[in-house]
Formats: sequence, structure tokens, C-alpha cells
Amino acid sequence: MALRGSTNEERIWNYFKDKGFSDCGIAGLMGNLYAESALKPTNLQNTYEKSLGYTDADYTAAVDNGIYKNFVKDSAGYGLAQWTYWSRKQNLLSFAKSQSKSIGDLEMQLDFLYKELCEGYKTVLSVLKNAKSVLEASNIVLLQFERPANQSESVQTKRASYGQKYYDKFVKEDIEMAEIKKDNTPDAWAKEAVDWAVENKILFGDENGNYKLHDNCTRQEMLVFINRVCEKVLK
Repeated sequence: MALRGSTNEERIWNYFKDKGFSDCGIAGLMGNLYAESALKPTNLQNTYEKSLGYTDADYTAAVDNGIYKNFVKDSAGYGLAQWTYWSRKQNLLSFAKSQSKSIGDLEMQLDFLYKELCEGYKTVLSVLKNAKSVLEASNIVLLQFERPANQSESVQTKRASYGQKYYDKFVKEDIEMAEIKKDNTPDAWAKEAVDWAVENKILFGDENGNYKLHDNCTRQEMLVFINRVCEKVLK
């Protein structure tokens, strides 16, 4: 399934949204991935670029082409989650080969990350699907999935702040756009009737409170309106 979105942020958000993660869960996860790799699937741990003599792109190409053969055991963090431990890097490499994908392919890494959560981190997965706060989701990823050397309170706060930015971007902006798009202002000639219908609970908005006053009305919707009017009049 092709990823949806024009940026890595959008693609990652939509991917986990389709997997049933809560908005807070996605934001908390993405905040950690940003801290690890800036959401770059080809990211080679910065401290290893000089010692290995590779840029992100060169390292990725060398692994893909089989020129570099120490990917599994070099202890260098790589990819979205900066996979570092040898067994996880071995599994990542094997998974990429099974999919005939580059080791730096975004969709492949997202599939692998989700596979890891489903098979080895079920508690983390459950929290990410049900999280009610960004901090809750961020901390479960930090402390039980990423597990960096520094897990201090300041690191927890910083990573949660990254996640909050994604929450604000993808959730709050959607709410604000829904507010902007509401069609709740009647034309002058219809205002009295609309006000009466709203006051008497004949006209309801959708889940966002949008009356859609200038949309077409289906026969089903028309019958519902007639039924509500009759109930009101016959009381």
C-alpha cells in the first residue's frame, strides 16, 4: 500500500492513523522518531559518519549494494528509530531484503517498526493505540522501545514537546480548518427560518457542528426534517 502524503511527516502520521493509533499515540511516537533521526529513514548516527567515512546516502547505498558488510555489527544507529543493537539491525536488514527494498526505504521501515511493535512490544503498541496524552505515548516509546542511555526527566519533557508539535499540526489544524469550513451563516431571506429550526431542534449540525446550509438535501434528509416538524407541531 502506497504511503499517503507529500512529506515524511504526513506519510508517517497517515500510516499510523491507518493502523488505529490514537492521535496522541502517533504524536508521541513521532516526537521520539524526530529526536532519533529527524524522520529521515536514511539517517546514519551522526557520531559514526566520520569514523565510518560515510554520509547518510553513501552508507545506505553501500549496504544496499553489499559493498559494506558490517551493517549488523557496527553499532551505528540507523534509520527512523536509529536501530542500533545487532539483532534488531539484522532483523531490519533481513526484512528489507525480503521486501526487495532499500534499507533506507521509508515504507519498509514503517512496516518493520510496526512489526516490531506487534511482535515484541505489545504493551507499547497498546498504549499507542489508546493514549490520551502525548506525554504518556512519548514516555512509553522512550522508556520501553527506544531506551536511549539518557532517559532523564528533561529528555522526557523534550521528546514530548516534539510530539506536541505534531499533535498541534495534525489535530488542532484539522479542528481549526473544520471551524473555518462551517456553512452556518444563512442568507438574509432565510435567517428567521433557520434560527427557528435550530432553536426548535429541527436542524442539527454534523459532528463538527456544521449545518451545511447551502448543500443539497437528499430525500432522506428531507423526510427527517418533515418528521421533526410534525413532532413539534403535533405535541
